[in-house]
Amino acid sequence: MMRLKLIWVGRENRRDPESELCRRYRERLRPHGRLEETVIKSVQSGNTEETREKESRKILDALDSRDFVVLCDERGKGQSSPELARFLEQRERDARRPVWIIGGAMGVSAALRQRADFMLSLSKMTLPHALARVVLLEQIYRAFTIKAGHPYHHEG
Repeated sequence: MMRLKLIWVGRENRRDPESELCRRYRERLRPHGRLEETVIKSVQSGNTEETREKESRKILDALDSRDFVVLCDERGKGQSSPELARFLEQRERDARRPVWIIGGAMGVSAALRQRADFMLSLSKMTLPHALARVVLLEQIYRAFTIKAGHPYHHEG
């Protein structure tokens, strides 16, 4: 069973509809992989750079040296769902745990960008962080169903 990790900055509000959707996709992922989630509490600072640095430091501290770090960023490279499925297959072959990161509202530090093995764009549009989590979890689930030949994903 593949190990996966999602690190995101914010706070979990279980009453939000986005949190409910995330819960559903986490449940759907269980047969395919073990997902660990780490929530980094937003830093309250009047200084944008200080906020970005502190949150990024907490994210970097939550990483293992062998992790394959995927930073979600609108400036990253877009991937189709089948490409994401191939990405997961490659991570299984090279035995590196994929770790997806959704940074805070102020962005991430240069050090975190340098640590990233890949920058993934979920959309050319800026997404609210809660919605970005839903999109990412759905796409990870979809990638596993593609790998398994499940009819959830219909190419047309």
